[in-house]
Amino acid sequence: MDDNKNIHWHQVIGISTDEMKHAAAEAEARYGDILNMEHPVSKKHPQMAMEMRAAQFAPFAALTGYEKVVERSVDEVRESFLSKD
Repeated sequence: MDDNKNIHWHQVIGISTDEMKHAAAEAEARYGDILNMEHPVSKKHPQMAMEMRAAQFAPFAALTGYEKVVERSVDEVRESFLSKD
């Protein structure tokens, strides 16, 4: 039963570890040439402060309560998974 405490997100949504490894290999094959490229830095525009970047996306917090619903779903799945023993 102690083994079930380390549940990963992909297991909660029903994706096996092998499927995750396959997806990672496929992404590497498709996008490997750009995955490890340096992030471009503009010489013309100064970098935006992290606080300003966060504020830029604040209006998209329209899904108020979404995190609680997800947490509740994860708890239900975890309980179901752990009660199988």
